[in-house]
Amino acid sequence: MLISDSHQFVFVHIRKAAGTSLRQILEQVSLPKNNNLWYKFLSRNGFVVDYHKHSFRKHSALLEAERSMPNALFEKYFKFAIVRNPWDRLVSEYEYIKTQPTHSRFNKLAKLSFSEYVIYQSQRPAAHQVNVLKLKDGNLGCDYIGKLESLNESLGVIAENIGVSFADLPHINQVKRRDYRSYYDKPLREQVRTLWQEDVNAFEYDFEDA
Repeated sequence: MLISDSHQFVFVHIRKAAGTSLRQILEQVSLPKNNNLWYKFLSRNGFVVDYHKHSFRKHSALLEAERSMPNALFEKYFKFAIVRNPWDRLVSEYEYIKTQPTHSRFNKLAKLSFSEYVIYQSQRPAAHQVNVLKLKDGNLGCDYIGKLESLNESLGVIAENIGVSFADLPHINQVKRRDYRSYYDKPLREQVRTLWQEDVNAFEYDFEDA
């Protein structure tokens, strides 16, 4: 997560949805990460810490910003995220982790078949994009949710609202792979639809949307 006082925004970084590329630009105008061990301990253990001192993780949920920012500022700042087709995103995560031997879950996940990986991820709350974007009341809290599938259009809306240009946006962490559709047979495709139903419904995705 990135927060900017100068440009008044909160960026929620969804895994495998262009977030690493966006960070290269947004970090230049955002608050620096707090690596103080004491504040990191407080932040990781549910204590309320002012957002200037809170140690946000790369993929912190919007709820952390809601808890650590004054209500007036949280309401005022432009809160946004980029989401991705759940079927495509699962394949992207799966293939990416297999290229990262230093990843904390590499030894476990690299041995899984794709269908096994789907089941594993379905049991992790953070693997569902809606969970990262919900507020204390259970509702989605972003002012704008763009889509990776229409990234240029999404970046135009974001740029207009926060006054930052994405003209030099880099492409980072891309892994060459075959089309995500080829990873699915019909039963697995429908299983993902069921397991990620909240994402599918909230962001209006279908299997072919990429």
